Amino acid sequence: MSYVELIVRDQLDPNVPRHCVMSHEDLVCEIITVISVGFDTTKTANAIILHMMAFHPKIQEDVFQEIKSVLGDDPNTPPTYNQLHDLHLLTRVIKETLRLFPSAPIMAREAEDEIQVDGYTVPKGTTMGVMIYGIHRDPQYWTDPNQFNPDRFLPSETARRNLNTYLPFSTGSRNCIGNKYAMLQMKTTVSTILRRYKILPGDKCKSMDDIRFEFGLTMRLLPGNDIRLAPRSNTRLSDLRMPA
Repeated sequence: MSYVELIVRDQLDPNVPRHCVMSHEDLVCEIITVISVGFDTTKTANAIILHMMAFHPKIQEDVFQEIKSVLGDDPNTPPTYNQLHDLHLLTRVIKETLRLFPSAPIMAREAEDEIQVDGYTVPKGTTMGVMIYGIHRDPQYWTDPNQFNPDRFLPSETARRNLNTYLPFSTGSRNCIGNKYAMLQMKTTVSTILRRYKILPGDKCKSMDDIRFEFGLTMRLLPGNDIRLAPRSNTRLSDLRMPA
């Protein structure tokens, strides 16, 4: 059960003392935070996922066929919660994209005790930056780390890998509380687009080496990362507007 689900459950439970639950204003603020904080990161992730589809047409076609088999042929029928969980290949594509291009490429942690790291003493209370982007491309943990390969996230591959080598939503008790919401949002957005369009490389951005970005608190794409959209044969003119 997620943090927000716990809040809502306690808010509605008449057996929980009122002084132990959040006020209505605080509850609304928490929910707005979960939704709004994830907007910038998922926006970047969605854009790069579409680039990965453009650069890997065979994988794109396999994802499209999976979407059709799970969601049906009508692109105007919205996916259900359970259907989104059945999009296994799309899930692996998203995870592999976040490995190569994590929307939050750096995280910070404070040392609770003095520790030794590679011969250096880190005093208690030190704030340390962890380079997630570097971990995700470290050949010690990933074979051909710069290659796009969604099969890295097959259950058999994931089971034999140290979980702390993949950190797009951080890890531990301070991990991203919006990770499940973000995955659902990305699967909904990408599946909606792929049901209507083929994704093709743009005029300037033709391969993974052409993707331009910069690091800040989050990853930000730079101008020039273009793609092209070609309507699929089953897309009517009235379908070209994505539903609200």
